[in-house]
Amino acid sequence: MKLFDLTGRVAVITGTSRGIGRELAHGFAEAGAIVVGCARSYERAEKTAAEIRARGHEALALLADVTKPEDCEALIQGAVRRYGRLDILVCNAGVNVKKPAIDFSAAEFDTVIGGNLRAYFLTAQAAARQFIRQGGGGAIVMNSSNASVRAFEDLTPYCAAKGGVDMLVRSLAAEWGPMGIRVNAFNPGYTNHSMTDQGQAYLAEAQREIVARTPLRRVAEMREMVGPAVFLASDAASFVTGTILLADGGWCAL
Repeated sequence: MKLFDLTGRVAVITGTSRGIGRELAHGFAEAGAIVVGCARSYERAEKTAAEIRARGHEALALLADVTKPEDCEALIQGAVRRYGRLDILVCNAGVNVKKPAIDFSAAEFDTVIGGNLRAYFLTAQAAARQFIRQGGGGAIVMNSSNASVRAFEDLTPYCAAKGGVDMLVRSLAAEWGPMGIRVNAFNPGYTNHSMTDQGQAYLAEAQREIVARTPLRRVAEMREMVGPAVFLASDAASFVTGTILLADGGWCAL
């Protein structure tokens, strides 16, 4: 199991205040990583970090809006100042607006694209600069979605953003591979968590239909995204880059 051991590695994880990000922070800490989490609310990010420290692991919370390049750079450098290096970046923070495409304003479209695709690029760019300064490479893991490969009603900008994330993974993997930087994504399917109240209501309403169409006959628990992310960040995936790993219970296989 040493291949999956992250002991001593410094992992920056974005969007750790709730949901899958919070689960990833706990999961990476349990795998041995030193976790640096962030959110647009320092108090919420610190709550997660405090939970991790209470379990005997090392964790730091930082305030960051990852749609801003200066915040992304400050996030990475904050981790380096505290712990001396960076080994892993997990791009997880995101945003969504659920409504018919015909009704989207330009500002709403920019919010969804910016909060997902732009934010991932900016944090990956800041991390890659640090990896190059250090030498020896590093691992970048992005939380994408099965909405990157299948269309969903009322989620057009989100689908476009996540499709962009998948292509971002491939492009960055190709460009940064010679420097030892691996870039991969895991793509959750329906999970017992949604970024919006509308999404949560839909999950409750459509649960039976979703389960019937999913080969594993259930939706995922947030905790089940930890394994794919840890795998992609670890030495177990040392020759894996540019990969889009669907974690959707087989939903996209049908």
